[in-house]
This record gives sequence, C-alpha cells and structure tokens, in this order.
Amino acid sequence: MTKTRTKITKVFLFIVGGVLVIILGLALTLWIKSPGKADLIVDSHGKTIPGSISVIEKVTLGGQEQYLIIRGADRNKPVMLFLHGGPGSPEFTFLKKTNRALENDFVMVYWEQRGAGKSYSRHIPVESMNLPQFIADTRELSILLAKRFNKNKIYIMGHSWGSLLGILTAHQYPELYYAYFGIGQVCSQYKAERISFEWIKEQARKQNNKKVILSISKMNFPDSLATSKTWSDFLMNERDYVGQFGGGITHKMTNMLPLVKTLLNAKEYTFGEKVNYMTGSMFSLKYLWPSVIRKNLFRDIDSMRIPVYIFQGKYDYQTSYEVAKEFYNQLKAPKKEFFSFENSAHSPIMEEVDKFNSIVREKTEGNK
Repeated sequence: MTKTRTKITKVFLFIVGGVLVIILGLALTLWIKSPGKADLIVDSHGKTIPGSISVIEKVTLGGQEQYLIIRGADRNKPVMLFLHGGPGSPEFTFLKKTNRALENDFVMVYWEQRGAGKSYSRHIPVESMNLPQFIADTRELSILLAKRFNKNKIYIMGHSWGSLLGILTAHQYPELYYAYFGIGQVCSQYKAERISFEWIKEQARKQNNKKVILSISKMNFPDSLATSKTWSDFLMNERDYVGQFGGGITHKMTNMLPLVKTLLNAKEYTFGEKVNYMTGSMFSLKYLWPSVIRKNLFRDIDSMRIPVYIFQGKYDYQTSYEVAKEFYNQLKAPKKEFFSFENSAHSPIMEEVDKFNSIVREKTEGNK
C-alpha cells in the first residue's frame, strides 16, 4: 500500500511539475513578446522609411495620464484621430494586423482612452468615467495634435463606442475637424439592442437549433434603466450568439480567439498591460455603458457643421445598420454620405479594407 501511494504521489508531482513548466514557459514567451515598444515603419527591404513616425507617447488629458500610439509613413500627412470601441476596448493591435495601409495616407493617432488598454490604472477616479469628461479629453487631445503636427484641423474617426464619442465631440467642437467618419455608428443603442436580440432569435429559428432557441428563451432583455451589471451579464451571452450567426465584430469571425491571439502577440503592450486589458474593458463598460444605452442621437443631434461619412456593415447586429441608416437620413450636414458594406458586420475598416480605405482617401483629398 505504501509503495502504491508513493508511486501515485510521484506521478502526481510529475504531472504538477510538468504543468508548472508549461505555464512558466508560456509566461516567459509572452513576457519576451511584450516589450511595450513601438514597431518601426519599414519599406519592403526592412529599412525604416525616412520621415515616418512610429511612437508610443504619454500625455495628460483632463488631469489623467493616457497613452497614444502614433504611426504614419509620412509625418507630414493629414492627422487622423482614431477613437476605439468598447467602451474600453482599444483596437490598435487589430488594425495593425488588418489595415496598416491607413498609415500610408495619414498620421494615425490611436488613442488608448482613459481607463482602457495602456491607459488603464486602478487609481483612475471613477467619477471621471463619464461621457462629458471623455468629450473634454477628446477636445483637448485634438487641439494638442493640431498644434504638434502644425495643422489647422485634423480628422476624427470613431468605431462603435468611439463613433458616439466622436460625433458628439465633432458636434460640439466642429472648428477642430475637417470631417467626421463613423464606423458601426451608435445612434440609439437601446433600439439597436432590441433589434439585435430579435435577430438572434430569428436566426436560431431559421436553423432550427433547439438548444440555442431554449438558451435564448431564458434570457431577459434589460430595461433602459437597468444597471451596468445587468446589461453586462446579458451582453456576455447575447454577443456570443450575435457572433455565431455572423453579426458580430466581423462577419466571418464567430469567436474572440483571433482577437486574443493578436493582442497577446502585440509588442506595443507590456506583459502587465496585456494582463490588464480585460480589466480595463470591464472597468470602462461598468461606468460608461449607461451613457451608451441611454443616449439618443435622434433627440440630441439633428445637424452637423462638418462633413459626415458613415460606414456600416450590412450584417452589423452590434450597432444596427437599420438604426444607423435611419439616423443618417434625418441628419443635416454640409456634406454627408452613407456607405454600405455588403460583406461586413461591425468592422468594415477591418473586413473590406480596400473599399474602406479608397473611400476615406477620396473624402480627404486636398486637406493637409
């Protein structure tokens, strides 16, 4: 009996030791891949392009330290401030993998917003996590960028949550921008969430997937005044089905694994920043989601004083194509256009890159 126990103990220790070695090996690999440094912009021969810019910088906006990743093949090109989605989900690493070509036409400024990504800190005052503060941060950063790059104005582009932040900032401070670009435009997210929920029910019925039909039937759609926790619990389940049915972040990506792998391989993030990425996302969602779900642009914005260009995937059921088109139709602007992407869901900037970039290039010609 004693010999048997000893043998079992040795086998157990061997297995535990092996698992620990694997975990330590993976952690070491991740640490090596996480220097937190900017990747240079190079030509086809691997040489740094003269006049290019690729830096990671820390700035103070609204009294809070925040990070910028700035990249462009020519530092004299027009400046494009990119506002990521979420709230709290920076997209630089995903855009770097799918659409680096934007950096040939613009100095792309990927801002890691207060409480998100590289800018997450457990010391951020929660009372500063509100929409007016983010609008103030965006204005302050826009002025800083125009001054730094010696521009009269800059361009502003927002995706998902960033589209809400972007259009509200451009509405209040049109003098700072040449034009506004909205991708997966948030307009009335409560209405969009209703449409999304009904859509996954319809897709489950079409596929006669009884297991999914049963699961969805047990989900309760939150009311507009529900807490962030209630909404978060609902969305964690609902977005799984949206993705499975092709209406999520991209039309073809049915789970989050590709995004996780991209983030883990990003050299611009340190090991700690990668570990804290999801913490920052949940922190931001907790305090900013009420603004997203209760804001109604149909009520708050009837006109803009700068050109407005909206890009919407036909399969987008995170921010509804139908609602975005309805908002666009009632919007007044000196110039406006709505672009439909037939093969995209929520991210035409990553899904139909050539078409997307061609449109943006055409709409920005002549402004330096």
